[in-house]
Amino acid sequence: MKQLLLTVFTCFTVLFVQAQAKPPAQVQATQQVEKNPLGLEQEESISIYPNPSNGVFTISVSNLEAEQVELTILNVIGNEIHRETLRRSEPKLTRTINLDRYAKGLYYVKLEADNYSAVRRVVIK
Repeated sequence: MKQLLLTVFTCFTVLFVQAQAKPPAQVQATQQVEKNPLGLEQEESISIYPNPSNGVFTISVSNLEAEQVELTILNVIGNEIHRETLRRSEPKLTRTINLDRYAKGLYYVKLEADNYSAVRRVVIK
């Protein structure tokens, strides 16, 4: 008798929990892409190659709209090891950086323009 009551109670509990479950919320994908002052529409607009590198790597920014971009390279603890101001002469900006005199490890490349920044990682091996 106890087993029958326990089975009935378990079945009602399961049915009650299933009845209370809400259907998942429907999320609509929007095609609108938010622009920023750098003019970057997608993550692929900034590329760093080769990554990992031996210390010499190229930063390429496509679809650049800002006239002036601050390029900063930081080490893993946040110390600034390189800074320069890049001026746009065409929509695609390419810059080769040489960090072979610095220690191997992880570095951050930061591009800033008009109160917007994008940060990418680069590994020196």
